[in-house]
Amino acid sequence: MNMNIVKIEKYLPLVDKPSRYIDNEINAIHKAFEEAEVRFCLAFPDIYELGISHLGLKILYSIINRIPWAMADRSYLPWVDMIKLMREEKLPLFGLESRMPHAAFDVLGITLQTELNFSNVLELLDLSGLPVLASERNATHPIVLAGGPCVSNPLPLSPFIDVFFLGEAEEGIVEIAELLHANPGKEDRLQALAKLESCYVPAIHDAMITENPDFRIKARKYAKFHKGEAIHSPQLQSWQLATHNRMVSEIMRGCSRGCRFCHAGYIYRPVRERNADDLLENILREIRDSGWDEAGLISLSSSDYSCIKPLLLNLFNSIDTNKTHISLPSLRVDSLDNELVSILRGLGREGLTIAPEAGSQRLRNVINKNLIEEEILRGASVAIDLGWQKIKLYFMIGLPTETEEDIDGIIDLIEKIESVGKKKVQINVTLSPFVPKVFTPFQWESFAPLEQSLARILRVKQHFIKKRYIKIKYHELESSLLEALLSRGDLNTAKVIHKAWLLGASFDGWNEFFDFSIWRRAFEECELSAEQYLASKDPDQPAAWEFVDTGVCRSFFISELHKARKADLTDDCRELCSLCGVCDESVRTTDATDSVRIVPPANIPSALETSRRLQEQYHYRVSYRKAGMLRLISHLDWMRMLFRWIGIVKLETVFTQGFSPHPKVSLSPPLPVGVSGEQEYFDISFFRIYLPQEIIAHFNELRIPDFEILGVEALHKRQTALIPLLEELRINFDPGHEEAINAAIHAFLQQQEFLFTKTKDRKTKTYNLSDIIQTISTEEGMIHIIKKLESPSLYSILEAILQLPRAMLYQFDIVRLRLLS
Repeated sequence: MNMNIVKIEKYLPLVDKPSRYIDNEINAIHKAFEEAEVRFCLAFPDIYELGISHLGLKILYSIINRIPWAMADRSYLPWVDMIKLMREEKLPLFGLESRMPHAAFDVLGITLQTELNFSNVLELLDLSGLPVLASERNATHPIVLAGGPCVSNPLPLSPFIDVFFLGEAEEGIVEIAELLHANPGKEDRLQALAKLESCYVPAIHDAMITENPDFRIKARKYAKFHKGEAIHSPQLQSWQLATHNRMVSEIMRGCSRGCRFCHAGYIYRPVRERNADDLLENILREIRDSGWDEAGLISLSSSDYSCIKPLLLNLFNSIDTNKTHISLPSLRVDSLDNELVSILRGLGREGLTIAPEAGSQRLRNVINKNLIEEEILRGASVAIDLGWQKIKLYFMIGLPTETEEDIDGIIDLIEKIESVGKKKVQINVTLSPFVPKVFTPFQWESFAPLEQSLARILRVKQHFIKKRYIKIKYHELESSLLEALLSRGDLNTAKVIHKAWLLGASFDGWNEFFDFSIWRRAFEECELSAEQYLASKDPDQPAAWEFVDTGVCRSFFISELHKARKADLTDDCRELCSLCGVCDESVRTTDATDSVRIVPPANIPSALETSRRLQEQYHYRVSYRKAGMLRLISHLDWMRMLFRWIGIVKLETVFTQGFSPHPKVSLSPPLPVGVSGEQEYFDISFFRIYLPQEIIAHFNELRIPDFEILGVEALHKRQTALIPLLEELRINFDPGHEEAINAAIHAFLQQQEFLFTKTKDRKTKTYNLSDIIQTISTEEGMIHIIKKLESPSLYSILEAILQLPRAMLYQFDIVRLRLLS
C-alpha cells in the first residue's frame, strides 16, 4: 500500500460538508508523524459530527499526545458521498491531521459506542485498505484495537479485531503505548498485550477460554478518575457543527442508582466524583481560552453529584451568562427544588427532562427506578412555576413483565404532567424499545415482539394525536431489534455481521440507510435463527460473554433478577452497599469534598447596566482574508466560529440580548463553499473606543490558519455602512480548458438575453444572466468577473455560461477579490 500522504484537497469541493475532512480545528495537536516512535490513529466508526462530540476518544487523544515519543491522530468514517469518491479514486482512509493512511500507523484504535456501528467497523477497515478479518492481516498491518462500552461483549466482532481493551482506558492506553515502544514486531506486541491486564487478544486467548471455563479477563477501572489528571484539555473545537457543540466536563463517573436495564450504570461502577473546585477551575479556563458558549456537566446522573449545588452556584457567580450557558444533560427530577431550578435558569436552562422509563409504579419498581409519581409531579411543578416551558419525557416499551395496564400508566402520567402545566407547556415524549444488555440483571430477558411494541406505542400516540403541545415520537423498532440481536451475540453473530456488510449494510444507526431486510437475509444465508438471540435465556447456564469480568458478581445480577420479578427495590448503593462486588482495595466509591468554597459573584454587568451601556456603542469594520482550507467552511460554520473567537479576545464587545446571546456582529455576504475571499469583512460593536491597531493585535493573537486581518476602520455614529451590491471574482483554470472557455464566454457575450431557470422545492425562477453579469473576460488561464450579488449560485452561473460540468468547476481556483457598492 502507498504510505504517502493521502491528497484529498481537490476532491473536497465535490462532497457535502467538506469541513468534515479538513483538519485545522482549534486546539488540535499536530505532532510530526515521522518523528513519533509509536503512532496511534483513534477512529470513530461514524461521521465526524458524532465522533468529534465523543469525549472518550478525545481523552485518549490528549493522553497519548502527552507522551514525548508517541503521537495520536484521529479519524472518522466519511459520509457516503466521500466513501463513494474515495473508492472510485482508490484513496485509503487516513488520519485527519497527518493525512497518513491508516495502514501506516502502529495501532488503529476503534471505539465501539453502539451495536448499530458494527457494520461500520467493517466498512472502516475495508476503506482503510485493510483485510476485515484479523486472520487475513499480516505483520505489516497495524494492530486493530477496539474499546468502549460495547466491547463488554466482544464476541460479535472478535474475528475482525486483533485486541480488545476491556474497561476504562486512561491508564491502560499508556501501558499499551509502552509495550509497543518496547516491542518492535507485531507478533511480539500481540504476545505482550495478551499479558496486559484487561486486554483480550482473540488469537491467543480463545484457546485458553475453551480449555478453562473459569478463565476470566477483568475489565479495568480508572481508580484515579477523581483526581482529574487524565482529561481532554484544551478541548477541540470543530469547524463542522458537532452533534453536541459544547465544552464538556465529566464531573462524575458511574451511577449508584442500579436501574436494572442500564448497561452503563453497571459497567462504570463504582461512583467516582471529581473535586468541585478543580472542575470550576477547568471549566472557567476552557471558557476563557476557547470562548465556549455552552459548557455541559456530564455524567450518567449529574444531579447525583454530591456538590452539584455549590458547583452550579460557583459557576453562576463566575461566568457571564450573557455569553456562556451551563447545561446539565442528566438531571434527575427528584433532585429538583426551588434553589436548584433558580440557579439552572440563571445559567441558561429552560427545559426539564424526566425519564420515568415506566408508567406504573409497579413497573418502575421492577426496573428499580427509584422514582415515585409524587416526585415526578412535584419536580415538574417546581420547574414550571419558575418559568420552564418544555418538558421531555422518556419511556421504555417492552420492559420485562410489562402489561397493558403499564401502558395505561404512561398515558395517565403524561396527562397528569399536562395538568400540572395547565396545557401551556410543550411536552415531548420519546418511547424506546427495551433492549436486553449484557452484564445487567435483565441480560437474560427477552426482546418484546415487534407487533406488540408497535401496537402499544401507537396506542399512546393515538391518545394524544389532537393535542399539538404533546408530541409523541418513537425509535425505529427494527433498529432496536438489531441492537438486541448484536448485544448478546456470539461468534456465529460475527458471520452474520460479515455477511450483512457484504450485502451492503452500513450506517445502520441512520434511518435513511438502515435496511433490516439485509440483516434478515444475512441470518438466512448463515443458517442462523434471529429468534434464538431475542428469546429469554436461562440464568443457570453460563453465557458466552462471561469470560469478561466487569467487576460485578454474577450472583448479584441473579439476585437482582429475582428481586425484579417480585417488584422489590434495591437501595442506592451510596446509601446502603448492595455487595455487588465491584469495590476492592484499588477502586471504590469516591465522593467529592463536602467543603466547597463559594466564590463571590464576579463583576459582571447586570441586565440594567448592560441596557444603559448599549446606548453608547462604537462600531468598526474589520477586513480580513480567508483562504486555504478555510474556503471549505460553510458561511454558518464560519460565523459560529468567528463569534467564538470574538468571545475570546479581550475587547469589550457588545453582545445581543436574549436566550442565545452572541456578539453583535454583521458579516459580509456569504462566500460559496470552495471560494476564497481576499477582502471580506465583519462589522462589530464595542462598548469603548479602540485604536485600529489594538483590535488588529488582539485578533492576531488567535493565530487561526489561513485567516489574516487586513485592516480596521471606525464607522462613525452617523455613518451608514455601504451595502455591497456587486462582487469581483478571479477564476484560475487549467490551460487545457482555455479554448472551450473562451468560446463559451464569446457566445455568452453575443447574446442580449441569456436565461437561466432555477428550480427549488418545486418552485421555479428565471434569471437573465446577461443582466446579472456586469463584466466577464479571460486572460492567460484566468476568468475575471464582476456580477450582482443577488443572483443564482456562482457555480450554477458558471455551469450555465461555460458549459462545463460542476465537478470540473469545483476544481478551479476561485477567489472573491472584493465587494463593490
